[in-house]
Amino acid sequence: MRDYTKAKELFRDIIEVKYYFDSISAEITRYKVENAIEERNAPLIFLIGDPGVGKSYILKLISTELEKKSRSIFIDHPFFDKRDLLKILYESKNIRFDKNINFNNLKEQLLQEYKNDKHTIFIDEAQLLNEEQFELIRILGDTKIFQFVLSMHKEEGKAILDKKHFKSRTKVVVEYERLHYKEVYRYIQSALLSENFGEISQMFSLNDAKKIARYTDGNFRTVKKFIYSLLSLLEYAKKNGLRKYSDINNHLLQMSALDIGAINDR
Repeated sequence: MRDYTKAKELFRDIIEVKYYFDSISAEITRYKVENAIEERNAPLIFLIGDPGVGKSYILKLISTELEKKSRSIFIDHPFFDKRDLLKILYESKNIRFDKNINFNNLKEQLLQEYKNDKHTIFIDEAQLLNEEQFELIRILGDTKIFQFVLSMHKEEGKAILDKKHFKSRTKVVVEYERLHYKEVYRYIQSALLSENFGEISQMFSLNDAKKIARYTDGNFRTVKKFIYSLLSLLEYAKKNGLRKYSDINNHLLQMSALDIGAINDR
């Protein structure tokens, strides 16, 4: 039975480690970031890529794994001033944060508390940080006590790397690439088969995946939105007895592309 209602839920735009897809680009990125963390030769690790390629997934996955053997913090909303970051680090060690103490004293006390630890701080959407926040990250990174993994959009990230805070600093830069159409096909198959939607998985051909990859430019988030839209259309056709749209065809693929804004009708 083709239960499109349940199957499409697998492609919602949410970040859960259990839904990680081990594409070639994801695995290469994961290896490079984990290796840089383990070697600890660079206090600053930059993960850059286009919006939606999967940077947040990788960041959350690596952070979750690292928590099992050492200290780490994952920050997915970098809207803090420099005192907020210190507060997060204080609370991570269950140390009372006194907002009345001046910033330099807070920082010195923090360094004393952490000097015997290895601590990695993951910050998603780091391109949203301001100059003052980047300067604090640079200062904490220079102590060798803290290591930062900063995820950024590709264009903004390259501009930030040229800033004085980081240009001359030891750092590792990892770029997350897009999906090849064969990876798009494998993703669709693995996602559906893992939840026993074998009949629906058989509806997709490699040629369909090639067209989806072209419409979405191999962007992981956009691929998910596309499949969600496509399954929604198939669901509608089934409920309303539209036999012409009971299987995947070019019309449905085009309608899905229109629905998510991958193409327009002008």
